[in-house]
Amino acid sequence: MTWAPGHRYDIRKDGEHTWEIFDTTTGRTVVIDGKRYCDLPLDSADVMVDLMNSEGMEPDEERLH
Repeated sequence: MTWAPGHRYDIRKDGEHTWEIFDTTTGRTVVIDGKRYCDLPLDSADVMVDLMNSEGMEPDEERLH
């Protein structure tokens, strides 16, 4: 995955061998339909972030608990 201007999502390491998808506008881990996109192998994170950027997916609304 190569980050491009206008892409809302990108990936970053979140463990020794795992990656997360984060929202470049908030810096937070992406949550869609209640699923946090973290602890992913690199190849899965890369495919998912490309899909999210191409489909214009929207993360869940953030709520304070």
